[in-house]
Amino acid sequence: MTGPSTTGPGRTGGRGVARQPVLAAHATLTAVGAAFFLGSFAYPWTNPEDGTIGAGALPRVAGLLLLLLGLSLIRQELRVGSVLEGDGQAAEAPDHTPEEARRTRGKLAVVIVTMVVTALLIPFLGMLPALTLMTLFLTAVVERLPLPRALAVSAGVFAVAYLLFIVVLRVPLPFGLLDPATWSTL
Repeated sequence: MTGPSTTGPGRTGGRGVARQPVLAAHATLTAVGAAFFLGSFAYPWTNPEDGTIGAGALPRVAGLLLLLLGLSLIRQELRVGSVLEGDGQAAEAPDHTPEEARRTRGKLAVVIVTMVVTALLIPFLGMLPALTLMTLFLTAVVERLPLPRALAVSAGVFAVAYLLFIVVLRVPLPFGLLDPATWSTL
């Protein structure tokens, strides 16, 4: 057996070449993981009052896992490349026109910029409103869903995130300017 580059489902055979867009995507995943991991140290691992899991536990664990996953994907891409059928490479797909490939790359760029802007808005708007606005923008503008459907998806994301993080896990999310403590000092 010669290794994973010549076997397995979907392989087209031979050693793949590391592609720059794939490496950039994996590097972005790694950077997001590192940012969450490092940012989690601003919050306590446990609550000092009762010893329960604190606000830093979820982003620290998730950030570390994203960081490790991103690094392993970068390593894999550099070692064996990615020559998988249907792996989303629009630039070299024979059934895609150059215009379709350009639109796909443009969408990817918009999504990356949107994620960065969302991360920058969290301290001001809070986690849930920023996540909701990001979802609304991506569904309405990038994916071009009808506005009622985009609003429904965004409301669903808000509801699920609220139930999961606030109600079930009781994770204190950043509220930004919506934090009652901010308004009580005025």
